[in-house]
Amino acid sequence: MTSLNIKYNDSVFLPGTCKNSSTIGSNCTVLNTKCQLLTPCQNNGTCKDTDDDYICVCSPHFTGIHCESDQRICKKYQCFNHGSCTETFDCQCDDGWQGEHCHLKVNYCENVICQNDGICESLVKNYTCHCLGDHYYGRHCENTTTRIRIYKIVSKSFAYVAIIALASVAMFILIMDILKYCFGIDPVEGERRRLRREIHVRKRKRPVIQRFVYVNAPPVDNKKTENQNNI
Repeated sequence: MTSLNIKYNDSVFLPGTCKNSSTIGSNCTVLNTKCQLLTPCQNNGTCKDTDDDYICVCSPHFTGIHCESDQRICKKYQCFNHGSCTETFDCQCDDGWQGEHCHLKVNYCENVICQNDGICESLVKNYTCHCLGDHYYGRHCENTTTRIRIYKIVSKSFAYVAIIALASVAMFILIMDILKYCFGIDPVEGERRRLRREIHVRKRKRPVIQRFVYVNAPPVDNKKTENQNNI
């Protein structure tokens, strides 16, 4: 070990000079470098001296001149109580949660289709379909009540009857036109003539004037009536 020569006088303490200029201290054990003297690197960074200065070699997930910036994804209380921080400083999320900080719920409705206008609600680890009223039920609202089934059957029946009636009327009109214009046959010509005659007779018939006789009417005073007429 290199010793330091120390000189004393009556009033002043004069430290000696180490033989190795790269060391300092009372025992010449402290390196005379910026890394040794300043210890500038934070967060377990390694300091390396250069010719003119020093550099800090940072640990993983730390950056900056002195490794002062913490770039770890998860630190204390940053997994939002829905996950845990791993050794690689990533959040290991619980079931039903996702995201860098486990702050997002997993959308279990993403590929789910609720039938009959049902609405899907995403839950933790599950989902549910809210069916429309009391008419539908089931996991995906795929089942209908007896009332709705009967209503659908009746509606279809009325629709079929209406379609058949319209088709029959259209077919009847088409057949009548074919008989009349293609073959010169008019099945309703006689009926049409009869209706025309009845209308013509009604127009020529004179109105009947009816006179009403009052029963138990008071007797008429002929003299009084003549006097009134003379006046």
